[in-house]
Amino acid sequence: MKLIRKKLSALAGRRITQGFVATITLTGIAGVVHQAAWAQALLQQEGKLAPVEDAYSFEGEAGQVMTIELQSEEFDPVLMLKGPNGEVLTSNDDYGGTLNSTIVIELSETGTYSAVASSFSGLGGSYQIEVRPSSEYEQVFSRAYNYSVSEDFADAVEAYSAAITLDDTDPGAYLGRAESRINLAYLTSEVEITNPSDLPQPILEAVINDYQTAADLLEQQGETASAASLRQEAQFFMSAGQSPSTANSPSISPNPEQDVSSDAPTAPIPVEPDGGIGNGATPIPGEAK
Repeated sequence: MKLIRKKLSALAGRRITQGFVATITLTGIAGVVHQAAWAQALLQQEGKLAPVEDAYSFEGEAGQVMTIELQSEEFDPVLMLKGPNGEVLTSNDDYGGTLNSTIVIELSETGTYSAVASSFSGLGGSYQIEVRPSSEYEQVFSRAYNYSVSEDFADAVEAYSAAITLDDTDPGAYLGRAESRINLAYLTSEVEITNPSDLPQPILEAVINDYQTAADLLEQQGETASAASLRQEAQFFMSAGQSPSTANSPSISPNPEQDVSSDAPTAPIPVEPDGGIGNGATPIPGEAK
């Protein structure tokens, strides 16, 4: 299956916006007063810095549900979708517990849409971008993820469970459900939850089971580092279920899915059953620039 692969240029880690005009000449009264004290300028020039982004067009029809994925192992990608009139419809930075970007959206009108690839930090590198009609699983998983981001954790648990019913080979769905269960308990508990041992036993057992299942799936996909990390997490929860809470145990933070910390496993957790971009998909029309 053909994929679009490109390399995004780097501008010393700076984020650039369209229309920014850089000038090295000073103007105003203060500049006139001190002009005589300056040495003769070797260069005076106005310029315009282009945005560090690549745009790809595709044709869409009203009512279509599309999946757009942007993946890179060299930088933190940011994905944006523009409508036929050029307006920004939506954007995504991190999706489903990974640094990669995914948009699942129902198109509101027929026309030419633009998928815009950029970098969060301004760094560049190789990437893959892909547009395809959304599968039923992708739509349900996206709904679950959006529920969790909006802190509607009860509906998130239900939607992740529905996604697992459709396809039980995606570790991301088990992780999302486990985290949503933790956050739901955190928000609804009548007692303060500071450690896993404070969780109700049924929730604790369900979280451990989801972590262990996700770890097994990750190992099957070759993500051994992420699998080992998850097994350690599951073991910590198992130990909590066998002993009372201690003040020195790590505390639970609400909604970990909204923040990917620098301490997270370096190996990305796939959001697709087959590992993400590049399998059974329809590439964007046209050649890479």
